[in-house]
Amino acid sequence: MAYRLSQKSKQLLVAIHVIAVASWTGGTFGMLLLGIYLGSSANGDQLTYTLASMEVIDENLLKYPALLILLTGILLSIWTQWGLVKHYWVAIKLTLTVATILIGIFFLNDWTESLGDLVRESGFAAMRDPAYRSTRTSMLVTAGFNLVCLLLMVFITYFKPFGKIKKRRAPGPSPTSKRS
Repeated sequence: MAYRLSQKSKQLLVAIHVIAVASWTGGTFGMLLLGIYLGSSANGDQLTYTLASMEVIDENLLKYPALLILLTGILLSIWTQWGLVKHYWVAIKLTLTVATILIGIFFLNDWTESLGDLVRESGFAAMRDPAYRSTRTSMLVTAGFNLVCLLLMVFITYFKPFGKIKKRRAPGPSPTSKRS
């Protein structure tokens, strides 16, 4: 028989999961707002400290909570009745979590660093650089997409749509086929 969490352990794990969700969602929203603010900076100092703030948020409110959500979500799904791939809503949340983490690792982190490098090299003139504008736009669109994914996962958690994933039967003779 598979390991099941006690009620107290489950409550503790759910509380940690929810706190991490709040951190990740808040950090993503903060990144989006600061990304918008980058477009209205009045001088190089504002650009510099806004990007520094974005790097702090990325490091502390995005990376670690995202990994904690992945870990606690997997543990909750395998140590409760939901299972990791027994219900569509759990599988969808797992897929969206992994996708959002990978987007952050391979895109948003690099874009934040590249904007910081541009501003350190060019100061306020970086705002006129097409690479700066393009990267900032990519960050805004991607952060918006990530925020929508995170909010969608919250709704999926509460509504638990689509039911159970049906098991596929192994190919073989059908019950109506004749035996020789």
